[in-house]
Amino acid sequence: MDISQDILNQFIRSKLTNMDPRLSKIEKEAQKRNIPIVSREVSRLLTILSMLRKPKRILEIGTAVGFSALSMHIGFPEAKIITIEMDFDMVMEAKKNIKEFGAQDKIVIIGGEAEEVLAAIEGEFDMIFFDAAKAQYIDYFNLTKEKMAKNCLLICDNVLFKGMVVGRRYLKRRMITIAKRMNKFIKMIEDDPDFVMTLLPISDGVLIAVRK
Repeated sequence: MDISQDILNQFIRSKLTNMDPRLSKIEKEAQKRNIPIVSREVSRLLTILSMLRKPKRILEIGTAVGFSALSMHIGFPEAKIITIEMDFDMVMEAKKNIKEFGAQDKIVIIGGEAEEVLAAIEGEFDMIFFDAAKAQYIDYFNLTKEKMAKNCLLICDNVLFKGMVVGRRYLKRRMITIAKRMNKFIKMIEDDPDFVMTLLPISDGVLIAVRK
């Protein structure tokens, strides 16, 4: 099939038109200001996965303006979501967006470096989403594995890293280390006997794993 992934992604996005207008507003504003958020198809995936899993507690690493956290909240509003963001301005904006949804009692934003915050968070989670520094996914996994409940869903965005994980011919020189670490991360999850994993080639690549 001689068709680019970009064309397929654009087609998928064009079909996902039934979006909560409040979420659509956040998406448009983020795109206008070049704030990195999950794509529309990943947003919808998060909504569906939270609907299916019905998690009591969700952990997110990388809040940005709250778009992905709210996508999960829409799927299962009863879930308690703890989301971590290091950028103070993003924290304040996310709080504003979450308040517009009336979800401030369900979504708690913790500002700070993920590694430090994760060390202090207690309890188990039924769903965990990584969408922060790509080079740190291995560290995030090591810090969250013991916080994953049985049948915990782990979802990680941007794991194909614009195709650069595929091979050297697709690499940009300054991205070599990150691409190598992402490949190592993917292999680590696949080789871990406690998990069942798959990769989805939507958007910039999504890893989904379930803890047995």
